[in-house]
Amino acid sequence: MSQQDIITQVTPESTYASPSITNSTNSTGNTTLAPGGASTNTDDADYNSLIHLNVRGKEFTITRDELMSLPESILLCLFPNGVFLDMNGQIITNLTENDVVYVNFDPQCFQYIIDVFSKAQQELESQPGTLVNNLSLSYPGTTRTQQENILETKPAIIVLREDLDFYVIPPVAGLNMEEMKVLKRGVSAELLKNKLIFSGLGYRFADQDLDTLGEDGLRLQDANVKQDNAKGDGLGPAEQHLFDMLCSSGFEVKDKWGSRSLELGKCVISSLSLVRLKTAKQRREEALSLTPTPTGTPPDSPSLTPVASQASNGNGSRSRSRSRIAQLANSASRAASRSLSKGRSKVDPNQTKLLLFWRKPARKCWWSHGWIEIIVDDPSLKRVDKLLNMKEGHADSNGKIKVKVHVRRVWTLELSVIGVQ
Repeated sequence: MSQQDIITQVTPESTYASPSITNSTNSTGNTTLAPGGASTNTDDADYNSLIHLNVRGKEFTITRDELMSLPESILLCLFPNGVFLDMNGQIITNLTENDVVYVNFDPQCFQYIIDVFSKAQQELESQPGTLVNNLSLSYPGTTRTQQENILETKPAIIVLREDLDFYVIPPVAGLNMEEMKVLKRGVSAELLKNKLIFSGLGYRFADQDLDTLGEDGLRLQDANVKQDNAKGDGLGPAEQHLFDMLCSSGFEVKDKWGSRSLELGKCVISSLSLVRLKTAKQRREEALSLTPTPTGTPPDSPSLTPVASQASNGNGSRSRSRSRIAQLANSASRAASRSLSKGRSKVDPNQTKLLLFWRKPARKCWWSHGWIEIIVDDPSLKRVDKLLNMKEGHADSNGKIKVKVHVRRVWTLELSVIGVQ
């Protein structure tokens, strides 16, 4: 796969009337999660009805409205087939409050999701006029400027998810299946220790930075060889745009994943971070607190805006890939300029770009490689360590094995606005 970065999403000219995720019943009677502004069922759904979930053995009870208000990217992880399943994996044809929906998802991550969105919902309900403004983005006549201003009044959450697939290259030939399993477990343990969000993106932290050290005092590993031709922080142009947009919206350089876990039976690590969108007012207040005597307004950071992907064309050249990256940045600037010229009051251009991710998840996929050093603490690894020392001509073992790892990362980015139907 090419090292060029491709963002899959929609064009900036697309309308913001994104479909919401609602509960419906299809022609066969199965309860499904279907897109659309309203339920496809003739009867109005009771959004206050309770749904009982069994998330890998842990029980949760939430309302239908709370479930359907979750971002689309999260709902697709919870219900990849778009249906509710019972204990035997059968589709629940008519969901009632007596049914239990079984979900194959990390329960700690789900608890993290519920906690963040519940807190944001409570803050919204404490604001005056919540019921009146709750449907302010539902009507087709809503202007883009009104949509941008809504981010200043309603809580918004940036949803960033990473799916990391890693592939372990055997350090020596002739390893059996059990030895490979132990190697993979060791690699996964080291990758799980590194919770720094932007480490996987390629950001180069300072060697003396304490945040890059694990609990054991050793430097965290990410199997991501930094680009030698990149700037001092290790990021390429496309990664720099994405990094700047996230850090100007609420993320911090040293932020860590809110949830990070290994998928059962897979060489896949899933991570999730839910960060409250930092409004222009909040950024101005922070700037004033950090700079008592500001001399002017700092320039806006460059950011990356997604456009429609031509993913079906797999023969794109290197120059064409770079052209698409350039179009992303140019489209972001044009979208921001159009919005600023139409609005009477100056709207934060960063919010204009983030609205492109509202209910329209964007994906970024790239490959990297590197070396992961694991400790020989399992009997199955002693033979591997001995063979490796013989191969390299070492008489004694240092108690560690260095393994080459190829990594495929997929980032999914989405904006969720609380209280908007």
